[in-house]
Amino acid sequence: MQGCTISTANSVEKPGFVTAQGRGAANDTNGFVFKRCNVTGPQATYLGRAWGRYSRVIFYQTFMSDIIVPEGWSVWNSHGYENEITYAESECTGPGSKQSGRVRWKKTLTSDELRKFTDISYIDGEGWLGEQPRY
Repeated sequence: MQGCTISTANSVEKPGFVTAQGRGAANDTNGFVFKRCNVTGPQATYLGRAWGRYSRVIFYQTFMSDIIVPEGWSVWNSHGYENEITYAESECTGPGSKQSGRVRWKKTLTSDELRKFTDISYIDGEGWLGEQPRY
């Protein structure tokens, strides 16, 4: 997603979760990337929870309001696979972007890795974007 606003909703699950991404294998090329977005809302939340051992979520140049819990990320039911989960934040701003309380196993991506995931070719590997109707 690029330039989106994500707003949490009040729910019985407290804190909530912005994402629950899962990949079936380490070589799967999918994942969630949020580029230049805003995360806000009325309820405290994690940025994501692992939906399996290869979960991948990246927040890049995103504003995070104070609703983000200090840990940032939850391993959920994937204990023991923290080294295989890819949760990363880079160049984010706002009170929720503070890194001091984040889980130890979140990733720090290199410039090349960030470029790979934040370039439009990451989501358009099969050329489907060019096939969309223009309005």
